[in-house]
Amino acid sequence: MSHHSISTISDRLLLEQCEAIIEEGLQTLEKVEKALAIIEQMQLYKNGFETFESYSKKRWKIEMKLPHLCQIQTKLI
Repeated sequence: MSHHSISTISDRLLLEQCEAIIEEGLQTLEKVEKALAIIEQMQLYKNGFETFESYSKKRWKIEMKLPHLCQIQTKLI
């Protein structure tokens, strides 16, 4: 596998900025997963939805593929 070197300082800075955004996003995703787990475990969705899956899909556009594994569907513009 060959690795391309980042040739300019501006490219390195851009990479660092992008990686910082990704790191922050992954931390946020962990918080989201914990919040969803609490909602599911305590059945807090029951006031308006029959199942956690329907709550997740209708409220957040998150489709549950496997237990405790979700895929957030986003539209890229």
